[in-house]
Amino acid sequence: MTRDTAALARPALRRARRATALLCAVGAAGAVLASGAGASAADRTTPSVRGARPGPAPAPAWSGDDAARQAVRRLTSAGLPGAIALIRDHGRTATAAAGYADVAAKRRMSRADHLRVGSNTKAFTATLVLQLAAEGRLRLDDSVQHFLPGIVHGGDRITVRHLLNHTSGLFPFEQDPSFSAPYLKGHAGHYWSPRRLVALADAHPPLFRPGARFSYSNTNYVLLGLIVEKVTHHSYRHEVERRVIRPLGLRDTRLPVRSLTVQSPAAHGYLLGRNGSAPKDITGAMSPSTTWAAGALTSTVNDLARFDRALLTGRLLPRAQLAEMMKAGPYKVDPADPDKGYGLGLERVRLCGVTMWGHTGTVLGTQTNAFTNADGTRQLVLATNADPDSWVSGQISAWLTASRQTLCATH
Repeated sequence: MTRDTAALARPALRRARRATALLCAVGAAGAVLASGAGASAADRTTPSVRGARPGPAPAPAWSGDDAARQAVRRLTSAGLPGAIALIRDHGRTATAAAGYADVAAKRRMSRADHLRVGSNTKAFTATLVLQLAAEGRLRLDDSVQHFLPGIVHGGDRITVRHLLNHTSGLFPFEQDPSFSAPYLKGHAGHYWSPRRLVALADAHPPLFRPGARFSYSNTNYVLLGLIVEKVTHHSYRHEVERRVIRPLGLRDTRLPVRSLTVQSPAAHGYLLGRNGSAPKDITGAMSPSTTWAAGALTSTVNDLARFDRALLTGRLLPRAQLAEMMKAGPYKVDPADPDKGYGLGLERVRLCGVTMWGHTGTVLGTQTNAFTNADGTRQLVLATNADPDSWVSGQISAWLTASRQTLCATH
């Protein structure tokens, strides 16, 4: 087994934890929102002229465009192949892209490029479940056993809520050696059915009793996808398209579970080389069936921002269900960051003194973070086509700095 091949088969949970650590560091490093020089300028008026009434000075220029451009340049200057940033501030939106979507072809990254967005999918899945709860078709305290008899040991003690907030104690299926075996042998298209993924997890004892603590696991969201199918009698794909993608007009968001390709224009995913070696293109090295309802969506920064804003402003859920979704439990998500929390499919972080909700998306070859404040007026989406497991300290530092400055440097 070569070093590169082994890297491709690293458990996805490790990448998810790396993404969580990145966001925790961002939250810890968050600065107070910068008001900028424009605050004093806004208070000034033009000098009066005899016979003329003083008028207000022109509104200060918005710095969002510069902040977005600086963010992506910082990331690519640190050695990440390509980067895209979107920032929204009270009705004004800026997007910027830099670097390469395809290094070999020298195709520049664009704001329209599609990427695999990994665990941002979880917010979509949680939305489906909470819509079904609002319709009275399930309850958050219903057991897994009620919907899927015998699928996991102890399913009578694991509730839908435990799955949503990662407190089920179920083993992460990607840590089972069998999960990576087909890809180590070069079978990139090997398809894992959702029930087979759950069976991998169920072959291991639980990590703890349900509700005892927080432990992030894709197993939870694969089970939620199966529950959506059982309750609706439709495929997960059908429901996410009918309930979320089409109503919001997310034309660039899809669920290619069996396809190794991403719709065009697509950013290639890369494993960064060590000691100055060229990045390795790992696009399509692993079937998206490995994450399904936990992380198989492809999208763009614009679509992710539209989804998050619609969700947090009440377009997708009634008020009661949205409140449940944003109710972060008392569990310690990261001891180093007391502000970090996890609700029902949404992460809570503090960026620049602002509480933001959304998710990180870490999947083979890409990293995408999408966060929005509670009233939808502030948004930050950052994406890069480099696998975080291959980042060195300078690239991690650049990501954290870009995250902070992109949101804080606007006024």
